[in-house]
Amino acid sequence: MNYDTIILELFSRIQKLEEEVKSLQEVIGCASTENTAGDNPKTTTGDIRTYIESQKLQAYSSGQTELTLKANDIHKNLQLKNRMPMVCNAMRQCMADHDVVLHDTASGHSSTLEIKYHLSGKS
Repeated sequence: MNYDTIILELFSRIQKLEEEVKSLQEVIGCASTENTAGDNPKTTTGDIRTYIESQKLQAYSSGQTELTLKANDIHKNLQLKNRMPMVCNAMRQCMADHDVVLHDTASGHSSTLEIKYHLSGKS
């Protein structure tokens, strides 16, 4: 076996993952820093969409073909308060034709909203 090649490949993968983690920390870091004094009205649907797209990209980069996200998980990860309708709207806006809503409620803005995103078309 060529251990040098294997080690170099592993280092390359680690570097790529570190870059992805850094970009995710920037997205999440802004939300957590701003929310320390309570709910931050500056968090926008666009910020939440950016987070969702970064999750999809990370899943695709790790070889997954689909990603299931729940509104409550996103709400918690971004440390939001009283922003569930915004999270649900962002989740729907990130959907493509082939994505599927697995669970929804009559209001459409529940923490239990669950969407399966298919990642085969990501680049």
